[in-house]
Amino acid sequence: MLKKYVNSYKSIPIQARASFWFLVCGILQNGLNIITLPVFTRVLTEEQYGLSSTFFAWNDLLTVVCTLRLSYGVFDKGLLKYGGKRDSFESSLLGLTTTLSVIMLALYLLFHDMIQKIFGMSFILCLSLFINQIFAPALLFWTARNKFEYKYQKFTAVTIVTAIVSTLLNLMAVLTMDYDRGTVKILSYQLIWCIVYIIFYVYIFARGKTFYQKDMWAYALKFNIPLIPYFLSTLILDKADRIMIDNFCGKSYVALYSVSYNLGRLMVLLTSALDATITPWMYQKIKEERYDNCKKITTSILAVFIIIATGFMIFAPELVALFAAPEYKEAVYVIPPVIASYFFVMLYQVVAKVEFYYERTKTIASVTLAAAVLDIILNYFAIPKFGYIAAGYTTLISYITMALFHMAVSYKLAKEKNIQNKIFSWGKLLLLGIVMILITIFVNLLYRWVALRFLILAAIIIAAFIFKKKIISILYTLKKRE
Repeated sequence: MLKKYVNSYKSIPIQARASFWFLVCGILQNGLNIITLPVFTRVLTEEQYGLSSTFFAWNDLLTVVCTLRLSYGVFDKGLLKYGGKRDSFESSLLGLTTTLSVIMLALYLLFHDMIQKIFGMSFILCLSLFINQIFAPALLFWTARNKFEYKYQKFTAVTIVTAIVSTLLNLMAVLTMDYDRGTVKILSYQLIWCIVYIIFYVYIFARGKTFYQKDMWAYALKFNIPLIPYFLSTLILDKADRIMIDNFCGKSYVALYSVSYNLGRLMVLLTSALDATITPWMYQKIKEERYDNCKKITTSILAVFIIIATGFMIFAPELVALFAAPEYKEAVYVIPPVIASYFFVMLYQVVAKVEFYYERTKTIASVTLAAAVLDIILNYFAIPKFGYIAAGYTTLISYITMALFHMAVSYKLAKEKNIQNKIFSWGKLLLLGIVMILITIFVNLLYRWVALRFLILAAIIIAAFIFKKKIISILYTLKKRE
């Protein structure tokens, strides 16, 4: 019997197995964050929790400046381009990010007073931000390569061990150290992960034995520098709301917003796992001009996403009650727009694959930058007038705008390549977007009606059961790249 199950498992396409384990790892990583959320929201004051949220918002923005996010965009393309020199390519890019991060650290030390004032944090917290940027890309490169090559066994083992150990150590530090707990939470996290980063940092250089390779550096810079506005814009869409809430309302409201936002970010598990699987699959489809199943797969994935997202939205009050202290109750209304935002993130990630493949990076950057500017403008006027909850809806509006623009640009590009009717069902994608918006509006009216919400959940479960074969077929369709 055991042998039968093992053989059945091995018969599953490697993409399906990899996608499953990437999803498991994502659930574990974010699940541990959610599990510890009740502890942190009760042990830390709202100001301390708000400081932590603001710190990691700045950290993500700084990553773009220090590393150009070379683990994203150019890295997958580079693994195809330098197929026989992947070790050298990986270590060469790590050499490039190291050089950039050391330069940024030197600039911080020269102008630390001004930067600390802008960040609103102490010298030691800001210093930890810049030091970690030197080593952090190592784990990002290693992770991206294992996902690209579908080496899910190593990735899964490393993720499980590091996620559990780092979470436990971080929690122990906060509970046992007699110091400001907000600062302890941040610095202990930074120290733990810096050790992990250094291990992979040494490993990549030992394997690749290349710090500088002129053609690889030039290729990476040429590809990713035009994408910097895109990377910054996507992070602004994701992080600027917390920074602006901090400025307009204070760190206590950042904490309220962040708790619900973190719960809503559970959908990132789905978007990340799907994107990691779809990216190499779609690139290969375009390269070989084999567009069979493209329309079916992309439409089905987004439809399944809506079903799962609706379930999360409906039980937002129970999620907040379970994972946060009572004073966070009112933030439940942030969850629906946050979850809907991730649908439109998934939508633009899918259609933008055409832009990425044909290296239209300037177009990608300009579209995303426009959405980020819109988000900042909307936040500037909406947060002071309507409060922190408005930030969830301004972000949703900005993501909708970005998805529509990316669809327009990708459609035009696909038409140039004469594949517009082969790769996506454009009308169905728009219809799914409208459905997601209507659900987001409607679900807010259900929070007082517990029985009705349970009936809707039952209907979702029944629908999932009815269409389970179609859902499973999506994974099987992502066949092995030839």
